[in-house]
Amino acid sequence: MNLTDQTTLLAIIACLGIAWEGSKATGKNPLLILSAGVLLIFVTAKHLFGDMTLILAVPALLKDLGLGLLAGGAMLVWRKAASRSFLLGGMALLGMAGASYGAWYLFQNTRQILVELGPDDRITEVMPLLVRYGVSYERAFPEVSIDEDENLAQYYLLTGTASVMDNVLAGLKSDQENVDSVEWNNVVSLEPEIPLEAVPNGGIQSNDPKAGEQWALKAIYANEAFALLKSAQPKRKAIVAILDTGVDSGHEDLKSIFKKSSGDKDLHGHGTHCAGIAGAATNNGIGIASLNWEGRFIEIRGYHALNGGGSGTNESIAQAMISAVEEGADILSMSLGGYSPSAPKVIRDAVQFALKRQIVVIAAAGNSNDTAKNHSPANINGVITVSAVDSGKKKAGFSNTNTGLKRPIAAPGVDILSTKPGGMYMAHSGTSMATPLVAGLVGVLRSFRPELKPDELYQILYRTGQNVPDTGKVGRVINAEAAIRVVLP
Repeated sequence: MNLTDQTTLLAIIACLGIAWEGSKATGKNPLLILSAGVLLIFVTAKHLFGDMTLILAVPALLKDLGLGLLAGGAMLVWRKAASRSFLLGGMALLGMAGASYGAWYLFQNTRQILVELGPDDRITEVMPLLVRYGVSYERAFPEVSIDEDENLAQYYLLTGTASVMDNVLAGLKSDQENVDSVEWNNVVSLEPEIPLEAVPNGGIQSNDPKAGEQWALKAIYANEAFALLKSAQPKRKAIVAILDTGVDSGHEDLKSIFKKSSGDKDLHGHGTHCAGIAGAATNNGIGIASLNWEGRFIEIRGYHALNGGGSGTNESIAQAMISAVEEGADILSMSLGGYSPSAPKVIRDAVQFALKRQIVVIAAAGNSNDTAKNHSPANINGVITVSAVDSGKKKAGFSNTNTGLKRPIAAPGVDILSTKPGGMYMAHSGTSMATPLVAGLVGVLRSFRPELKPDELYQILYRTGQNVPDTGKVGRVINAEAAIRVVLP
């Protein structure tokens, strides 16, 4: 008997027990009613906190409760007792379950296409094809005008049933007069969790109570960097945009350095973890440390490139990049990506949208023990690609290599302690963790020299970086002290 059968049976037994006791005029058994209530709580917990995704768990729970109420109603009819509330409640819940399943089915059976029209073309020119197949459309990035960027302004997001979208894609590809590019709006997800390793404590010289657990900061010479930052005055705070699952803006170690932005909630936790690495307020007597001494050098903003389940699409990632750029970000920190030897054009266009405005784009190399040439957006020209090293400053076993790309760099990415939603702290491993460490350093550099261009900032990282045993695979490991000395007045 599978989980669904078990929970359905338990829900029916519970509702039968409640109906039986409810139909008795006298001599009710409180213990039976209490037991039935406990069974219903168990059924609810089994669904909501079991292995099913929430989108399937909720309709499954509604179905079980609906069947239980109908069974209870049938018993009341047999006992010639009032059954209306049970029967109507059961039918209502089953109706809601059916509607939920139907919505899920439609969602599962739709696909999306990103189409880029030529600068002088209009969506009306491909409308006959869309009407023929019942495809809906909307501008992908409505806030971008044709004067700002003639590529991104001309993207449309098309949605239709899976059975017709192959034909739509083929039709658009054949329309070379109006269509500049067309591609699937593929789903991008966070990479699988990397098992933690035992690493030595850090010995970081700040009053943050968990700083001693942060070996990575010592590995990049953070203590020496702190000695420089204590008395230094930046020209302005640099804005590091975390393009991820959002950021818990109310976290005790982030709220003082978080700037109002759309991604101020995080239902997953990955984005909050990255934000703490990049810029948690340091020497504030709370939580962890970063390179953001006393919160004077970096401001964090959050953008939902990914949803609470840790996945997004090419369109949602590009949208997050555009939003961060238009709201004044200095650095885009992107601990995301997936296998894509040829990066999606919409992501390439979004990267260029940022680089044209002298915004630094930093992306994770990936955790597949492969080459980052096959990982997007890490493989896009102009992106600083970050691989991960372990406590011995060797390539982490999971990390992709990056030296086949133009801007490789490395940072610690094993057992990295940082912030999690709800005021918690947790260690994770991955190139996702190495990336915001680099973004945080670049933020400090730009706080002193806002005029530095992306290539100039990368050259500082490269020239001051540490040569390590695996430099040939992952590039040089960042040295915070040496890099900061270059930009100090």
